[in-house]
Amino acid sequence: MNNLIAKIPKLKSLSLYFFTSIITAVIGILINPFLSVGLNHKDFAILGYYSSFNILFMPLVSLVLSNFYARKYYLVDDNKKKEIYQTILSIYIIFGLLLLALLILVYYFYHKFFVSSIEFFPYAIMSFLPLYFSNFYNLYLLDLRMGNNAKRYSIISILNSLVSALLSLWWVYFIKYGAVGRLSAILITSILFGVFSMNVYKFKFKIDRTITREALSFSWPLVISAILTFFFMGVDRTFLEKLNDNYNLGLYNVGIQIAGYIGIFGSVLLQTFDPEIYKYSSRNEMNKVFQIIFLIIGLAIIPNVAFMFFSKYIIDFLTYGKYIEAANYANILCIKNVTTLFSFTISGVLISKGFSKLEMYNRFLGAFLSVIIFKVFIDNFGFYGAAWGQGISWLIMGVISLLTFYIFKKNET
Repeated sequence: MNNLIAKIPKLKSLSLYFFTSIITAVIGILINPFLSVGLNHKDFAILGYYSSFNILFMPLVSLVLSNFYARKYYLVDDNKKKEIYQTILSIYIIFGLLLLALLILVYYFYHKFFVSSIEFFPYAIMSFLPLYFSNFYNLYLLDLRMGNNAKRYSIISILNSLVSALLSLWWVYFIKYGAVGRLSAILITSILFGVFSMNVYKFKFKIDRTITREALSFSWPLVISAILTFFFMGVDRTFLEKLNDNYNLGLYNVGIQIAGYIGIFGSVLLQTFDPEIYKYSSRNEMNKVFQIIFLIIGLAIIPNVAFMFFSKYIIDFLTYGKYIEAANYANILCIKNVTTLFSFTISGVLISKGFSKLEMYNRFLGAFLSVIIFKVFIDNFGFYGAAWGQGISWLIMGVISLLTFYIFKKNET
């Protein structure tokens, strides 16, 4: 393991990526008490409910083209990288907007007939619009990570968090606009950084047909696979909304939010080592790949376990004692942080090996099992059942992907 770490050329950037994750997490933590004052239980219920649908809509708006860019990054020269990058941006500008408009329309009719406890306007529009601008921002951050430009990545990420935090404080704490204020801050931030990211490389509209065909051929199974993620991380709130209990739905979403702060450590580990996983997978050096995966998961367990011991005190402080009941949900959801990381890393291995369709089939099976788990757990244990369902469903998904990898690996040999 020590030899592997010593050979990773981008390890020097790890400290900067960790610094970025810590700073962005601290920013969120610092403003959380003020937001808790300005947001009531229903506000948190609204924010959490609509954010769950972002999981469903994001892959449709982005077409998961960033994975294609990551796949090609080490396989083509710099000029080809630029062509791929500009083509993806061009696709986002036209088709991303059209797809988002269609999704909002479809959701409107779903909401009209099936949702009664949460209003559609203006919350749905304000929740979904940032997805369009996030396409440009996320692709730019990916390019910085793949190019090991950790310093610029850090600056941009921290600025994004600061702007969002300051706007949130203004709209929620001082102006007291509740959920509308929080969504306004997110929307304005996404527009600012989305437009900046789109133009940072002197964007020129051009859609290369060959690149587009190859990208869509590669990504369409991943789009379906990513959509199916909704049934692991979003369908719980669809079921819970039917309970017509916005008080506990608000607490549940506070638990998700706080556990999410702890999950940032795992996310930055994955983002930092993801290029290495792609690189070693493309070279078929699978021992190194799995050593990296064990390292990621092992390091991610530490902050999640530590949080569980002090969760009530932490949440009491972060919410001015207003949402301390969310601690029990947060503790359970920390398990999800680890199982999600396990599943995502194994899934990344399959994708990096070119098994995108296989990953889609796995996700279908996992999603089917996940819906059953959530249905049974929520019917019998309510909100606690939903929290346990998230951790268990991702664990099952990871095991499915791992078994699939070993089966195909064995057949190759």
